[in-house]
Amino acid sequence: MALGDAAGLVEMAVAELRAGRAVIIPTDTVYGLAALPENVDLLFELKQRPLDKAVAILVAQPADAEQLFDPLPATRRLMEACWPGALTIVQDGHGVRCPDHPLVQALAGEVGPIATTSANLSGQPTPHTAAEAAAAFPAVQLVIDGGRLQAPASTVVEVTEDGLNILRQGAVDVEGVVE
Repeated sequence: MALGDAAGLVEMAVAELRAGRAVIIPTDTVYGLAALPENVDLLFELKQRPLDKAVAILVAQPADAEQLFDPLPATRRLMEACWPGALTIVQDGHGVRCPDHPLVQALAGEVGPIATTSANLSGQPTPHTAAEAAAAFPAVQLVIDGGRLQAPASTVVEVTEDGLNILRQGAVDVEGVVE
C-alpha cells in the first residue's frame, strides 16, 4: 500500500523494526524483507529460508560498514567506486550493501544496519511489485510501495586477503575496479 510522504513512511518503518517486526521495503534493485539484525531469525522464519543462506546487511552510507568489519584495501576501493549501488560486499562473513535508494538510506540512518533479503519465499521468483511481495508475506503489517522494481539483482563479491571472488554477477561489474 502507498502510504504518503517518505518521512512518514520512514517513521512507520522505524517503529515496526524497533518493535521487533519485519517490514517490506523497496530498494534500488528489488523489494526487500527487512528486520533489525537482532531479529534476523524472523526473516528466515517468514521466508522459509535455510539457515545456512546468509542475508545482506544494508547500511545508510559506506562508512557505516565499518561498524561490521574493518575494510581491506580492496573492500575500501569497491566501496568508494560502487557505493551507493547494487553491490553486496562479503568480508569476514558479513554481506553488506549500501543501496542507492533514499528511503532505505533514511531508514538505515535512523535504526542502523538492517538485515534484508529479497521479499519472496525461498525458492520462489522475486516479486516486482509491493502487492506481490505483500501477498507472499501476509503476516508483515507494513509494506512500502516503491512502484514496479525490475532492476537486476546486486552483484555479490567476496573480498579476502587473497583477492576477489564473484559469488553472483548482477547489476555492477567489478572487473577492473580492484587491481
